[in-house]
Amino acid sequence: MAARRRNADGGDPIYRRRNLTRRSVLAGAAALAIPGSTGPSRAARQTVPFGSAIQAEIMDADAAYRQAFLDHCDLVMPMNALKFDLLRPTRETWNFEPADKVVDFALSHGKTTRGTCHVWWGATPDWVTMLDSEADVERALVEHIEQVCDRYRGRLVGWDVVNEVIANDPFYDGQSLRDTFWLRKLGPRHIPIAFEATARADPEARLVINEYDLEYRGPHFEERRVIMLSIVRQLQDANIRVDAVGLQAHLYMDREIDADALLRFSRELDASGVKLIVTELDIIDWQSPADPEAQDAAALEKVSTFLDAIFAWKPPEAVITWGMTDRYSWINDVMPRPDGNESRPLPLDRSFRPKPWLDLIKRRLASA
Repeated sequence: MAARRRNADGGDPIYRRRNLTRRSVLAGAAALAIPGSTGPSRAARQTVPFGSAIQAEIMDADAAYRQAFLDHCDLVMPMNALKFDLLRPTRETWNFEPADKVVDFALSHGKTTRGTCHVWWGATPDWVTMLDSEADVERALVEHIEQVCDRYRGRLVGWDVVNEVIANDPFYDGQSLRDTFWLRKLGPRHIPIAFEATARADPEARLVINEYDLEYRGPHFEERRVIMLSIVRQLQDANIRVDAVGLQAHLYMDREIDADALLRFSRELDASGVKLIVTELDIIDWQSPADPEAQDAAALEKVSTFLDAIFAWKPPEAVITWGMTDRYSWINDVMPRPDGNESRPLPLDRSFRPKPWLDLIKRRLASA
């Protein structure tokens, strides 16, 4: 989504895994309980869908870009157009046109689509942050979710309801949840509020809690997985439905994927009726060789290791990349290579030629 991250030393001797109880993260969640199951059963798919996020502002300007999604994707979703601050930049203004364009494009070409996201610290409009009372903030959040879900009900297969709510470094920061406007105004209950409102407004949509840095080895990342499991269980304890955990999967070349931990994580979620979905896959290759062929070979190995890990227990609901082509990627601007060479973060290069790891993904998903 944006630049962040602080590397953690997996061998830090002061690390201790905390015993997070089901009540220790989302205080008061039970007060928001709603009737319902922990997730509807769905018919098994023959294959796992492959998808990607598209930038609405580029679709009309670059025909090759638009065609790439039609050629390669089962699912095409708005990258930014459904975020709170872009949908409703002022209290009086709604801007659905970019999101409508993407959703109509996907559905008219026989693709599915999904939404991200109702709650994200990086997309809170200024007018919301100026609200004073807790009641006004809650009203604004629920109203937003209800208006947006009402418009797209039945058209999106699911929603990232909340995104990036875990503290970036929960062990060293000494807190489980990220310090955001929503947390300061509503406390941890902003998470169940958002899930409750989405479930009520779009009952058939798959409800996802989306997060980064859940894939790697080391105490920093293990703590994040522990907290995510705790949030999921607390929502379920409050009888609030959560269908899947989204792994953003921004894959750093200089970090080790913890396959054993991901297997345990998948198994524990599955025991609660919760699946995994890969939501923002790309390659952060600033530590890989400068030669394009070597970059792509390293990316192929990294993606292969990641897919092995997430398929070890059960296939994910979908695998979605955060864009299709190196020509348009947030990594180019936010996390450029220090050697000045071009990054190669996405499955198609700048000339829309497929890379080996795109073929790997398609073969793996087709055989799931």
